[in-house]
Amino acid sequence: MLAGNWCAAVLFLRRFPIKYSLRQNTRSPVNNSRSIPSLSPEQVTFYDEFGFVVLEPAFTEPELDALRRAADELLAQSGPVLPDNPRLQIEPEQIDAQPVVRKIEPIIDVVPALGDLVYDRRMTGPVAQIFGEEVFLFEDKLNYKPPFIGSHYPLHQDYAYWQEHTDRLVTVTLLLDDATAENGCLRFVPGSHKQGLMPRDDDHPRHIQEAIDDPSISVDAPGLAGSLVIFSCYTAHHSFPNRTDTGRRAILYTYNPAVDGDTYPIYMNRHTQRCLDWLSVQ
Repeated sequence: MLAGNWCAAVLFLRRFPIKYSLRQNTRSPVNNSRSIPSLSPEQVTFYDEFGFVVLEPAFTEPELDALRRAADELLAQSGPVLPDNPRLQIEPEQIDAQPVVRKIEPIIDVVPALGDLVYDRRMTGPVAQIFGEEVFLFEDKLNYKPPFIGSHYPLHQDYAYWQEHTDRLVTVTLLLDDATAENGCLRFVPGSHKQGLMPRDDDHPRHIQEAIDDPSISVDAPGLAGSLVIFSCYTAHHSFPNRTDTGRRAILYTYNPAVDGDTYPIYMNRHTQRCLDWLSVQ
């Protein structure tokens, strides 16, 4: 049964969307390209209560252009767009009978600029503030959400994929393009991070049961390009399809507190090696 406070949270966020979108309809100029976003007490309280928070753009337009080029380079350098390429996830639909990339993971070993971003304080600062200590990278990926055919992501909690690891995991999503309701921005079930792992579908054990997968209990988290969307590994989220004529790319880095150790070499390097081995025989 759905917790009543979820419904109350949804009603609150829909009544006062400015509270969580953080003035998404205005763009404040960023004069210092190394500006480190700091969570205000209100934002910390919001994250603690709802399990996510959206921060205003902290990256300049030239920096974003460079990262968009890095996203293009990643596509070019990640190998053939084939269903069995272990680095790629392919969209269910095609364009002109050609497969289209939905997601690439991992990414930092392919394009140096993406590796340089991992410990940029604009990415790690808010997470370190949440944990109260420094952080290590846990996982890295880039979602492309391509125009016209960008598919929906079912409602899920990230920790359903990571149960053999620490559950102190926070994801920072850097929007490379404006994310809107129309192009499939992230949607969250506010307060779901307090519920632990929710009941999951028998046919898709990492997806939340269809009875709970109700769009009315989730809220949009739109943001301008350069914004950061930060959320807990327990916060249930999903996204609708992108049927617009522009993509909605986003870099997602997940971090764990330093006290839990640097697990990236164990968790991700095995997958990285599998990707390299596959590419070497193509």
